[in-house]
Amino acid sequence: MLAFGEEAAVGEALHTLGDAPPAGRVPLHRALHVARLALLVLAAVGAGYALRAWERPVLEAVLLLSATAVFLFVLADALPRSAAALAPELADAALPVARRTLMPFRPLFWLLNWVDRGLHHMLAPPAAAPQNMGIAQRDMLLGVFTIADTCVDEVMTPRLDMAAVDVTASNEQMLDVVRKSGHTRLPVYDGTPDSIVGVIFAKDLVPLAAGLADSGGRWQDLMHPAAFVPETKTLDSLLRDFQRGRSHLAVVVDEFGGTAGIITLQDVLEEIVGEIRDEHDAAEPPAIRQDGDRYWVDGRVSLGDLSSALGSAVTHPEVSTVSGLIYSTLGRVPRPGDELTLDGFKVVVERVERRRVTSVRFERVAAAI
Repeated sequence: MLAFGEEAAVGEALHTLGDAPPAGRVPLHRALHVARLALLVLAAVGAGYALRAWERPVLEAVLLLSATAVFLFVLADALPRSAAALAPELADAALPVARRTLMPFRPLFWLLNWVDRGLHHMLAPPAAAPQNMGIAQRDMLLGVFTIADTCVDEVMTPRLDMAAVDVTASNEQMLDVVRKSGHTRLPVYDGTPDSIVGVIFAKDLVPLAAGLADSGGRWQDLMHPAAFVPETKTLDSLLRDFQRGRSHLAVVVDEFGGTAGIITLQDVLEEIVGEIRDEHDAAEPPAIRQDGDRYWVDGRVSLGDLSSALGSAVTHPEVSTVSGLIYSTLGRVPRPGDELTLDGFKVVVERVERRRVTSVRFERVAAAI
């Protein structure tokens, strides 16, 4: 039970990262860990006493104690951690129970605090007391922790939103696309976005735009090779690729080799430091807007953000956005006016553009008496 609760407490500790525990208190995840280790030691001693290992031949005693240690490790560590990974909601439910079992270990926690203070006094350099981490620093550190578990398809710009240009476009058409898009890099395709042939940098087009290039100069001669990454690539791995390479844009391909979207270095950095806006970014309405028990949600909102806004867990094993949830539940292309009920909410599809769900209304349904 302590190991099961410890897994939930570690996740809880990440979300309060930088908050110092009250004076004289041991953080909950550490208290559960120490209590579990103490019980393991007691269990090992009790097993040795029950087996009367000292009365057995040396080889037999070693084998019995080894089998006991493996059994304790599986029962008290590997099994609950695996179960918590498969069913985190059960670990969350076990946490209050595990917390109530810590009372007998209070003397051990007091001793641990005393040792910590002594070691800190001996080893820490004289300096001002560290300040608690601010919200921005905490969010940034959490972003660093989570990019290893975040895949490219969760943060990429999807194909429908991708600004790109056909390789057959003239110089004037190309410059017009760059001006309208406002992007510094654009993927170039041949006939269809599934056939990306390169990337063009806006800075390379300055001579053409200023009329300084040769009269026969073609923008196609300025293209750079495109980088391709799979949807399942993690952001930490992609960040290392961006650091090693010269391009800060990659084309995301799906399992069939088609173009799923694009991802840039800015997309990865925003997962760490939060939204980055410049003077060219247009102000956008909030993705989730609330009015009483009604919520208007953009179809691109993640299920995690939706759950936080609704105060109710909304999950799906195969999709990660509100639009994907609507598609999966209906089993067809949604139409404006479609209604369904999900986890105590009436869901109405309000707007669909080019088969994309752009606005959904969630309305809390009063429980029947």
